[in-house]
Amino acid sequence: MCRFVAFAEKGEIDGEVIRALLKSSKKDVLSSNSHPDGWGYVIYVLDGEWSRFHYASARPMYSDDNLSILYSIRGERLVGIIHARKTLKKFLRGVSHAHPYHVRVGPYDLFFAHNGSVSRSSFKIPELPYTDSFMILREIAEELSLMDPAKAYERVMNRLKGNVTSLNSAFLSYSEASGPELFAYYYYNRNNMRETEEYYRIYFHDSYVYSATVNYYLGGKGKELPFDRVYRIN
Repeated sequence: MCRFVAFAEKGEIDGEVIRALLKSSKKDVLSSNSHPDGWGYVIYVLDGEWSRFHYASARPMYSDDNLSILYSIRGERLVGIIHARKTLKKFLRGVSHAHPYHVRVGPYDLFFAHNGSVSRSSFKIPELPYTDSFMILREIAEELSLMDPAKAYERVMNRLKGNVTSLNSAFLSYSEASGPELFAYYYYNRNNMRETEEYYRIYFHDSYVYSATVNYYLGGKGKELPFDRVYRIN
């Protein structure tokens, strides 16, 4: 599983949170492993007009000098996701698989970052040659002809949760009409856990949502996110 932070902030990203995710990627105290299989982020910044920073790397977050960019981003509003990846399938490593994944559908740019695994049999077309995380985003995108992004996210999460380790995730949609909208979903299957239960928990503090290891490095100040429902971050 991976680690992530999702946030809606003003001014700049909290440096303490960035450092906590960085420490989590290098030494995950809840699993005794690092998260070396790439990292990435998407951040929308309002400074009169919207700008977008979208970055992906096959390098580990903890050995990428471009990390410093995160400390320099400024704006009236910042809405984004940062993700550090760990995969058990080494053939799925590389910059193409770094989260957040992105697709464009109609007026929407959609970004999705996920921690966990989903059985291939859960998907509508299981034989497609994509990671399970990209398959989730693809199925969210298919629902947009019928409903708005938040409802599409919720519908897909509810449909998939029967055969997963975890659906812990962050989902960001952007349109020129509505700007960025950011959501998180917290769900894991206790029957399929491969680590201690704490490892699967998601926390929030102020306008930040983050994985349990990040919460550990922040001194445990977060509160557990509501379980099994879509949570809007604003």
